Amino acid sequence: MAFIQEIQSVLDAIAENEQQNIQKAAEACAATIAAGRAVLLFGAGHSALPAQEAFPRIGSIVGFVQITEPELGFNGFVTGKGGQRQMSFLEQTSGFAEVILENYQLTPEDTLIVISNSGINALPVEICSLARQRGLTTISIGSTAHALANQPKNPLGKRLMEVAHIHIDTHVREGDALVDLDGGVKAGGGSTIASMVVMNAIIVETIRLLIEQDIPFHIYPSHNVSANLDDVIAKEQALFEAHKNLIAKL
Repeated sequence: MAFIQEIQSVLDAIAENEQQNIQKAAEACAATIAAGRAVLLFGAGHSALPAQEAFPRIGSIVGFVQITEPELGFNGFVTGKGGQRQMSFLEQTSGFAEVILENYQLTPEDTLIVISNSGINALPVEICSLARQRGLTTISIGSTAHALANQPKNPLGKRLMEVAHIHIDTHVREGDALVDLDGGVKAGGGSTIASMVVMNAIIVETIRLLIEQDIPFHIYPSHNVSANLDDVIAKEQALFEAHKNLIAKL
């Protein structure tokens, strides 16, 4: 089980080296949520999946808001409408980030988390840079090894980790694929799993900080249960209402 061994090594490296950065990210997220504002989440392609994992998700809380565009968050058609070519083109298109952010009323109390394995394309770098210019705390999640091994593909000439306040390295090797097979074949992408683990670590530590500070929050309960169903439904409805009120501010 070569892939399981390799991804376990990645997770071990995250646990050993990224605790401080994850804690800094959680502190920023907790401060934003305590202020009644939003932790915004952005990624393109498979990097959109950790943003979707953050919320709505059982075990997560109101405060995390996806701003990933639909055409960037699903490219399962591969070719044709909503295909891989379009997603890749948009991710490399300078100026699109500004169009996306025009939809939101952002404040310095907000936080932005940008997920990008490569950290070199125009869209994730520009959206992070623009948010930082507007006073937001910015957090990047991606492969340091890949970013450093490749040149930026954006007019800023920057890598994502170079424009974010806080960078969390996924410790995925250059090229993403973790397993070397015969004939020079590389297989088994690790960035999605690594980024999702980082994202959940941030969420858990954020909740821990809110508990320590006695700050109320709405957590998404498991609704696929038989016991205490009325209580679960009530919590779920309160969560939806709180989220609706939050996005109305944006």
